[in-house]
Formats: sequence, C-alpha cells, structure tokens
Amino acid sequence: MIMSEAVAGRPVAGGCSRPIRLSGHVDHVDTGTGEVRRALSGADLPGGVLHVRCNNRRESACPACSAVYKRDSRRLVLAGLAGGKGVPDSVSGHPAWFVTLTAPSFGPVHSRRQQGGNGGRVRACHPRRGLCPHGEPAGCHERHHEADSRLGSALCVDCYQYGRSVVWNALVPKLWKATRDGMESAVAAAAGLTVAGLRRSARMSFVKVAEMQSRGVVHLHVVIRVDGPGGPGSAPPAWAAGELVADTLRDVVGSVAVRAPDPDPLGTSTDDGWEVRWGVQVDIRRITVDGAAAGGAVANYLAKYITKSAGGGALDHPVRSLAALERLTLPAHLRRLVETCWRLGKDAAFSSALDEALGRESGDVPRLLRWAHQAGFGGHWLTKSRAYSTTFTSLRSARRVWSRTLGAALSGHPLVDAFGRVDGDPATDVIGTWAYAGRGLQLGRADPSGLSSARAASSPVGTGSAER
Repeated sequence: MIMSEAVAGRPVAGGCSRPIRLSGHVDHVDTGTGEVRRALSGADLPGGVLHVRCNNRRESACPACSAVYKRDSRRLVLAGLAGGKGVPDSVSGHPAWFVTLTAPSFGPVHSRRQQGGNGGRVRACHPRRGLCPHGEPAGCHERHHEADSRLGSALCVDCYQYGRSVVWNALVPKLWKATRDGMESAVAAAAGLTVAGLRRSARMSFVKVAEMQSRGVVHLHVVIRVDGPGGPGSAPPAWAAGELVADTLRDVVGSVAVRAPDPDPLGTSTDDGWEVRWGVQVDIRRITVDGAAAGGAVANYLAKYITKSAGGGALDHPVRSLAALERLTLPAHLRRLVETCWRLGKDAAFSSALDEALGRESGDVPRLLRWAHQAGFGGHWLTKSRAYSTTFTSLRSARRVWSRTLGAALSGHPLVDAFGRVDGDPATDVIGTWAYAGRGLQLGRADPSGLSSARAASSPVGTGSAER
C-alpha cells in the first residue's frame, strides 16, 4: 500500500524536488465477508493529493531521489559480493571479476591525461602536429583542467564519426547480449563441457552498470560471479578458481561483433553493413578482499557512476523536437550528437535497418528519436541476472515497512489495518485506486511540513517524463 510521507516534521515525499501527485484512495477488503472500508483518501492529505517520489536516478533532476537510488545500487551490488539482503555470506568466497568494456574511437576528442593515474602530472591532450583533412589542427597541446568545458568534444567536428557514435550506443545492449552468449559457450569449451553441462555444474551471475562518457558514448562496468548450480548458496566448481573465466572473456570481447547499418561509410564497411565491436581498452580484474578491487570499492564505484548525468543535467528529459533542442544551451559536441540522432531517426530506411539489427519491432517513435537525449543509448543503466542478489523492489519494500513501523511507534498507535488487524494480515486485501494528478508540490494551508505556498510554487517542477 502507498502511504504518504507528509507527516509532522518530515519532508513531503522524502524531500523529492519533483514529486508525482496522485489522486485516489486505498480500500481494505475483508476476504471473508467482502466488507470494504476506506483506509486512506487522498482528499484528506495536504493539497488533496498523495505525493510520491519521482525515483529519478539523476542527481541533476532530483538530488533526494538520486541519493536513495545510489544507496540502493550500492546495497544491490555489495550484497552479491559480500552477502546480506537475502544472499548467503558464503558468496564472498566465490570467484568474481570486475570488467570494464569501452567504446571504440570515433575520432580524437579533447581529454585530460594524467601520468600514473589520478594525482599524477597532467600530460598534453593530443601532442600531434599538422592539420586534419578539413584544415583543423590535428592535435591539441594543452594540458586541460578537469573543469575545462571542452573535455570530450571533438577536435574536428567534420572528422568525428557522429553517426557511428550514436548507432554504437544504440547497439550496446545487443553487443552485451552477444558477449554474454559467447562467454558462456567459450567457458564451456575451455572447461571441457557442453553448454548444457556448464549450466548443470555452475551458474554465472552478473550486475552491469552503464556509464555515459563526456564524449557521449557508453562504457559498461560489469561484475561477473561464478556460483555452483544452485546459485549463491552452492559452491562453485574447482575450475572457476583460476583465470579460465578471465582469459576466456578477453578472447570473446576481442572477437565478438554485431552487424549494423553504417551511417558513416568511410571505406571500412561492407555491403552487409558495419561491424559494431568493443573498444581496445578492456580491463578485467579479480575482485579481492581489500585494495582497489575490493567488493566495497567496486560497489561504491558503480553507485557513483549510475547517478551521473550526461551534459550536466541539460538533457535529463527527452528532446521532443529540433525546435525544443534549439532552445537548450548545450555544448556543441552534445548538440551535434542529438542532431545526428534526429537526422538518422527521420530516415525511415535507416531506422528500419537499425531495428532489424537490434532484433526488435519498429515502434511508433523511431528508436534514435526516443533516445536522442541519451545520444542513442536506450538500454537500462543497471541490470543484473536474477540470481546475482536482491532487487530494488525488495529494498524499497523493506524501507517502506521500516518507515511505517517507526512512524507507528513514534505516534504511539499500533500499525493496524482498517479492521483493527495487524498490518499485513492475510484476511485483509489492500486495493489502491490512484490516478496521475500532476508533478511538483501542491500543498494546502494544512501543510504539516511548514512549507509556504510561495516556496512550493518556486520548487523545481518539470513537465516532461523523467528518465529513471
């Protein structure tokens, strides 16, 4: 059952800056007699509506919901490495690897390179001489500051392959699936098993986080764990203790490819199209008890990047038209990526070929238009296999139960339903009837949090649908 957080001394919807307003009610039904009693009415709440979190992962869109999403992401990843949240602690002894898969180069971009990693001496961006075919400098000898707005932008916009960049982003989910399938087959062959035999002796679980780079392409950070055939609670086979999985994955990543239509034919494509591949920079590390590759460090790293916003929050919502794009203040590189999505998305033949490459049916809105604000990437920012660890739903349900239990304890009233039974009693069915009533705070004079109507009116309220 959805419960309002608008109680005395607490922020509305957990402090969400763009809460969703719902109108409606919750009824409790006695399963034995069919009697219906009203348990909660939105009309009795401040503003006459129920405010719930927007649950947006982007910090620039909603800091409060982003912070909760980051904490839940960390718990989800860490539970699969150290146990907890329903995952046995013995999983910490299972072999696991932290894998980073990058995008290929689509042209030189301004970058900040440090010798010896973070904290080292900053090196020249691209120490090259001469001019490119379009008459622009082929290199950049500056040592960029970390706040330089040019970082990630192309040295020459005419040399940069914007079309391939957005198509590569669109094909990342398909490329990852091909990598997973290839890895399973290759590991089975290396272990002297069939694919069916591998599934009877081990289970490979993963959690994957997508990170949008400043140049507008996606990198994947993946945790891969090997369990026994029964999942996290069973011991992995002996062959998984070595580097067989890591060595096999390196070979698969270097060879896997997905055929796609080529938007920028430069003589490297064939009549069958363009081969979408991973970049040459691939990092595979064994997850250890301590150090930079420790489970906690990996969980913190993934939670950090899943809440990053591309373009400083300027594109937190879909771009509905090129006219709307013109009204936005964007870096030239990011604007060019969005315009490229619209140019290719408006091409019916190319959109159809791209959908065919993805193995999906064409929708009402071309895929590149729908995801133009994400430079063509339409995949989930965090995905996991079923057996890896807990779920966001479980974490949110546990938090909701804890919040309601604590509220009942502080108020001195027992947590019971409309029939006086203990909350959650199977003899009571909970039926919620809610309808969307808008976005943003809508508080009346009885606002218990003390927010004035002027403050509510000046709160950041958006009209577009948030990307979650």
